[in-house]
Amino acid sequence: MTQTESTNPSAARHRMVMPWQRMAGLRRRLTQTTVAIVPLVLLAIGVHPAIAVIPAIYPFFILIRRGYRRLRRHVGRTALAGEHGIRLLLGLLPLGICWAQETTGPLGWATSVLFALVPLSEPVVTRVAPGRKLRVANLPGIPDHRGPRFPVNVVLVVDLSLTALASLLLLVHVPAGALLALPLIALAVAGYHALDSFRRVRDSVNADNNLYAAVEAYAPRFVLYYGVPAGSAYQVGMWIEYLERIGEPFIVVLRKTSAFREITRLTLAPVVVRTNIWQLDDVITPSITTAFYVNNSAPNVHLVRYPQITHVQLLHGDSDKASSFNPVTALYDKIFVAGQAAIDRYANNGVEIPQEKFTIVGRPQVETVEQQSPENVPVRTVLYAPTWEGHYADTNYGSLPVGPQIIRNLLERGITVVFRPHPFSYRNPEASRNISEIKRMLREDSEISGHEHLWGRPAEKELDAFGCFNAADAMISDVSSVVPDFLYSGKPYGLVTMSYTVAEFERMFPLARSAYVIPKDLSNLDEMLEQLLVTDPKAERRKQTRVDYLGPFPAENYADAFVSASRNVVLHDRKPVAALNARTEGADEGIEDSRTGAGEAITEDTDRALDGTDEPGADSADEDD
Repeated sequence: MTQTESTNPSAARHRMVMPWQRMAGLRRRLTQTTVAIVPLVLLAIGVHPAIAVIPAIYPFFILIRRGYRRLRRHVGRTALAGEHGIRLLLGLLPLGICWAQETTGPLGWATSVLFALVPLSEPVVTRVAPGRKLRVANLPGIPDHRGPRFPVNVVLVVDLSLTALASLLLLVHVPAGALLALPLIALAVAGYHALDSFRRVRDSVNADNNLYAAVEAYAPRFVLYYGVPAGSAYQVGMWIEYLERIGEPFIVVLRKTSAFREITRLTLAPVVVRTNIWQLDDVITPSITTAFYVNNSAPNVHLVRYPQITHVQLLHGDSDKASSFNPVTALYDKIFVAGQAAIDRYANNGVEIPQEKFTIVGRPQVETVEQQSPENVPVRTVLYAPTWEGHYADTNYGSLPVGPQIIRNLLERGITVVFRPHPFSYRNPEASRNISEIKRMLREDSEISGHEHLWGRPAEKELDAFGCFNAADAMISDVSSVVPDFLYSGKPYGLVTMSYTVAEFERMFPLARSAYVIPKDLSNLDEMLEQLLVTDPKAERRKQTRVDYLGPFPAENYADAFVSASRNVVLHDRKPVAALNARTEGADEGIEDSRTGAGEAITEDTDRALDGTDEPGADSADEDD
């Protein structure tokens, strides 16, 4: 081990590696460009056109297939920036054939020159293709986003197909002048798409100018703010239903265009994308009293700067992980937490936040979790729900490295298993191998024993986490937000510690004191499974832990605590008059001036660092439809 690795435990997990995949892509582009040049060189030195054009078959086939695949997958963007040089070379092919045949008249030369000009229209089309930048849904007075009349990749496929067809016809001695309609068709398709995009841009400008008036007329009482890219819509999804129960109009404000489609599927409330800090002024109207946040992403500070609004942090999970005592949470006026344990967690980790900022509201999402009943005793079905390895060494709590052995012991005891790994575990090769091994074991045991184990799509797609809770009599996990949610059921649970002794683990993660803790070496696995599955000596202790972590609210109307607290903030607990009259000009000093584009310089890594989230957004960059 190197000195760096010995002093930094995460060094081995975050070593810089050569970007071989990107280099392979560059190598393919260079190969295609070279092959596209070869026919022109062969024509120039006098090789017969029928032989000279053979190498061009390869780049034609690759680019047409790529464009067709984009159309089939409904990809709304093109990669012409990397392909344009190849397109220019292929566009010269009809001109080169005409030159080699030496039988072309004036009309034929005009036709071949037009083919050479067709690729020059493509950058214009792709530049304006995104069209309407404004993304708004469900807001009266503002029409929903209209997409292009046809996908921009149609332009690419048409241009290439007509160029290839013209080259083939020229080789069989069709007069070039007779092909004039082909480049004109290609140019007409590109021109129509560019004109359509221009109209959408014009509509966007008009809608943007009317946005404030539309929001003011809608008169929302609060805003749900979401500042991260696509891939983490569950953070909004877990709260949107309960915010709708408040019964007051509200809007959802997004900072990333890529999240628009995901979020609009979750609610009928107006959804507005504001990518720059100064654009927030268009949606913050006097009727808005409250802003709710579901994570600690960096762009949150752009809305927190409005002092007249009460800013409420909800977060998107409650556990003993570091993300649940992130010091950044102190930024907000109010922090809604599930139970007293969440408040104590900040204090116990040196994060000083005034007590009056906290409000215990329970965890409303668990209202559908079924309570333990005599049918769950003795334990016959166990849910294994390991978390993922995280981005950093101090958040690597995942127990999948020992998962196969735990599953093996459960199967030997005749237990039916529900296996639901964290979806991000599939991104890690080692974790993915362990998942495959566990699935293989469950499949083979089902064939032998007849036990109806749940894994794969039934456990990960068809059922949500709460559905898996209800299908099990007990659970084994690690340090994860699913643990306090499962605690609501009253059923026994075991936790695996991968980095600490049992005593250290229980001291650092209080939720473990009501669990059956299994160390990484599995030295007490049989003993803990006996207690988890049979004797359950910690049953009474779990009841008190449930109150500490999930609040003292009755099961029959559990979610009402959150709805009532939220309604009180939105309708009654308003800021002082001085704050209501405060102006925000200059309040963003020290923040990048987004009018110069710097306001979008927050990287995804910065988002994660501020959020401390255990489940970040997808890696895909923002793009227009």
